[in-house]
Amino acid sequence: MPSSNPIHIIGLGSIGSFLAHSIRALPNPPPVNLLIHRKNLYDEFASKGWTLGLRVNEDGPLQEQGGFDAELLSQSTSSEPIQNLIVAVKASATVSALQPIQHRLGPQSTVCLFQNGMGQIEDLNERVFTDKARRPTYMFGIIRHGVYLRSPTEAILSGLNGRAAIGVVDVEEDMDTRSRRANPQFLLDTLLRSPILRCEELAWKELLQNQLFKLAANCVLNPLTAILDVRNGVIKENPDLQPLIQRLLQEISLVFRSLPELKDLPSDDRFSVSSLEALVIDTIDKTAENSSSMREDVRKGRATEIEYINGWILRRARELGIECEANAGLMQLVLAKSRLSMERRE
Repeated sequence: MPSSNPIHIIGLGSIGSFLAHSIRALPNPPPVNLLIHRKNLYDEFASKGWTLGLRVNEDGPLQEQGGFDAELLSQSTSSEPIQNLIVAVKASATVSALQPIQHRLGPQSTVCLFQNGMGQIEDLNERVFTDKARRPTYMFGIIRHGVYLRSPTEAILSGLNGRAAIGVVDVEEDMDTRSRRANPQFLLDTLLRSPILRCEELAWKELLQNQLFKLAANCVLNPLTAILDVRNGVIKENPDLQPLIQRLLQEISLVFRSLPELKDLPSDDRFSVSSLEALVIDTIDKTAENSSSMREDVRKGRATEIEYINGWILRRARELGIECEANAGLMQLVLAKSRLSMERRE
């Protein structure tokens, strides 16, 4: 049945636009409210009649969805509570994106993060939702679709074989606090019934493992393609990179296998160096012609997500007393190259 309970989306890059379009394409869709930071983007949407377009493949027919509501956050004075929020900004922008609306979020809110990297929830708890009793219910989503923007209001989906996964983040709370939390079922059910999103719900520990698998591939591909300024496929073709990749994966494997939150899982080789290497190779084979988001960020003089990718490995390694020199060195190179690119752009 249609619901008057709106879903708010903040971050209208390729993933946010794809999610917004997918939700509004449902039979009896809920209202979707786009939270926009930049006035020029707000004006662009207004000029298009508040519609978003999606093409399946470059030459596919344009499928347009309208009926969106929108708020320009720099001018909004709304105090209306937000019950369901999808966050699709870059990981490094999560805190700054949510600070202007934190007064509208609380224990009756569900916040679903569709982002690369890890560590965003810890940052939000430390800098935005500092009161445990006032924190929202967190969900995390993983997008395995190939999607990019042709224009601010048109996204291209490269085929219909992609999938997504979502799950509710499990946190330790007493029964009284847990009983006052939001019920995430409405947002879960909405995302799960989208035929184009092809989303599955996973228990938290299974979703966490999937996050780690994706993170391992990103820890290799994103920084190397950004530093060398090449597409993904070149990483596999260059034999000089193999010793470095092995060292990166040895460190990542050790951190993964030492994580206390996974201590109850059966001991097997899912996080072994050979398993992670096979995962990286498979990712390269499937995305050989892709230009990684980190490479594109560096080329365009934008901040990267390196501190939520290799940086997350380093953060957890410090907690566990593990040395990760290869990941640390690679992160510093990306930060240095990113800074140079930003200075040149300015």
